[in-house]
Amino acid sequence: MSLSALGIDPANLASQYTQIERASKDQLLSNKSSDFSSKISAIDGLKSNLTSFHTSLESNLDSDSSFLANSATVTDESALNITTTGNASPGEYDIFVEQLAQAHQVAFSFDTSIPLSTNGELNIDLAGEAFTVDLSTLSADASLSDLASAINSHVDNSGVKASVIRSGTDTFLVMTSEESGAANEVMVNFSPAATSPDPNGGNITAAIASQTELTAAQDSIIKLGATSAITITSTTNTLEDVIDGVTLNLTQVQEAGDSPAHVSIGQDLESTKKNIQSFIDAFNNLSSSITTNDNLKRDSLASSLARSLRNDFQGTFEGKTLYSVGIEFDRSGNLTINSDRLEEALSSDPELLTKMLTGDNGVMSKLEERIEPYTKSYGLISDKKDTLQASLDIITRQQEKHDLSMEQVFQRYLSQFTQMQQTIAQLESTMGQFGS
Repeated sequence: MSLSALGIDPANLASQYTQIERASKDQLLSNKSSDFSSKISAIDGLKSNLTSFHTSLESNLDSDSSFLANSATVTDESALNITTTGNASPGEYDIFVEQLAQAHQVAFSFDTSIPLSTNGELNIDLAGEAFTVDLSTLSADASLSDLASAINSHVDNSGVKASVIRSGTDTFLVMTSEESGAANEVMVNFSPAATSPDPNGGNITAAIASQTELTAAQDSIIKLGATSAITITSTTNTLEDVIDGVTLNLTQVQEAGDSPAHVSIGQDLESTKKNIQSFIDAFNNLSSSITTNDNLKRDSLASSLARSLRNDFQGTFEGKTLYSVGIEFDRSGNLTINSDRLEEALSSDPELLTKMLTGDNGVMSKLEERIEPYTKSYGLISDKKDTLQASLDIITRQQEKHDLSMEQVFQRYLSQFTQMQQTIAQLESTMGQFGS
């Protein structure tokens, strides 16, 4: 079989020979790149899981959240509704809503054909805290709207909102207390200037003298108890300190002769168990994301964290172990609930269980403290990823250098096979001359 110049493809031959020469190092660099990329992906996943778990811990530790759940019912939801926290006192209560709290509101009728006084002082008092608007600071052609703005923006205004209301030919300056309650009454006085008083000040004096009370300042009043009722007053319609862990939201006055609204508060065992199970599931998901991932299992930082998180459940909390209240690890290393012990803890001392779980020295606080250094923007996980990324960058540069070197090898082979093709072509041409 003879070799012909026409059968030689220098570029294809150069590519094949170059591929043979570069294959082993390409495989080595590819394996290293894949390994570091997998580790970075695993670390990213771990940080995401840690951040999610840390957020759930913060939510459970929030003073306004309720990890232990209560059930609450009201027979007359038109009169009031209630919200409870985990430390609500179980019991039965009869509540009669006698009066709702209101914010004081007064209206002053002005004759708009008379210009606003250019001097004098308007004194406004709210619950004993007064401030004064100096009318001389307003422009010469100031309107009631300008006066309302001056009142609202006054640095010493302790909670009075002023607005201008028009009804047909009548114009009113309306002042409203921002807070409800009998004590938060708005009182207004006008003092003409001591020298050269503006006669238009009489318009203000007349408006104050003929003021109309639109809404009286009053407290809310409820009666607690069906027979010998206790009278309870509040400046607002939201009562948070009448019953421990219960907020009463008053919405409507009940009529004389109406039956009190019956409030029943009890422990919601199933919801509480669901809350605890959600915490346990979140922990198990985080733990398994480490123990089932080959990259993380072999990583000293991740495996050490997994051991530390498990150890955080050991020891005592408020003098008792978590095992004693039904929270334990099974033989597979998963956190589980023992329903009998948990229900006993909930029925005997729910407040103690709350402290063990979400108190300042509880297990969740301990876990939050453990995880926080890993979730920060410049924390341990970020440092670990930076180290891995730096190693991957080195491999990338080595690959680029190798590619450049192999390009030179390709060009050398290409030159050699091209020269061989030309040489064979010359020989074929010479042989052709002998055969003619």
